[in-house]
Amino acid sequence: MASDSTHIAQLTSELYFLIARFLEAGPCQKAAETLIREVEEKELLPRRLDWTGQEHPGTYKNLVMLYRHVAPDHLLQVCSRVCPLLEREVPASVPGLTSLLGAGRQNLLRTSKSCKHVVWKGSALAALHCGRPPEPPIIYGSPPNIVETSYSRRLNGSYRLRQLVPTAVYQHMKMHKRILGHLSSVYCVTFDRTGRRIFTGSDDCLVKIWGTDDGRLLATLRGHAAEISDMAVSYENTMIAAGSCDKTIRVWCLQTCAPLAVLEGHAASITSLQVGRVQVCGI
Repeated sequence: MASDSTHIAQLTSELYFLIARFLEAGPCQKAAETLIREVEEKELLPRRLDWTGQEHPGTYKNLVMLYRHVAPDHLLQVCSRVCPLLEREVPASVPGLTSLLGAGRQNLLRTSKSCKHVVWKGSALAALHCGRPPEPPIIYGSPPNIVETSYSRRLNGSYRLRQLVPTAVYQHMKMHKRILGHLSSVYCVTFDRTGRRIFTGSDDCLVKIWGTDDGRLLATLRGHAAEISDMAVSYENTMIAAGSCDKTIRVWCLQTCAPLAVLEGHAASITSLQVGRVQVCGI
């Protein structure tokens, strides 16, 4: 126990030094000066030994000269190399997503035991709820639509997805459904305004509508003679428009799935489509 506490104290003092090095090389110069002054006053930096073996409080400048091989961004490099190593040992929910603030299977302190999926038996679930049926979550009926939020941010300007979606969203992320229905590659995917339907456009010239709750095929929209390049849903959630490489735009009613209009005029393939502001781009 004493050796463990000594080891933790040594790592803590080294961490203070690395944080000071990182801050000193960045824009937070005042924060670096304050930290260096405080850790020296409280003797929190790694201690030095003289020629007789006696310990003395270390100073920041002496440590910089002693550890010249430690770059200012040494702490950042350590953090960046921990994520791939942990990914090979315990895969995360979202492969390739690295964050120091993750939770669940995105947590950097996760272990194989903590990420083990537990399957509840019916008797254990009944005992947990004292015989009552499980209650639906508070947000049942009005779940947050991240897809619509991402699309709105993309229309208004540039953004980073990690700034938009909290890392806690990925805590229990897993595959919901894997659907095979198209005859060829799927080029575009979009949700309706409620998030309860998914629209897919494919190389087989078809637009398919799927239910998000069970993945069931609801309808197939036909009419295009080439691959579907882009789709857009009206703001009233009553129509869907699809652009294709056959130089046309087709509009369907989402209530009856009946065709409403065929828009022609482009001389080449349609690459993007937006409903509401009447903006269509072509080649």
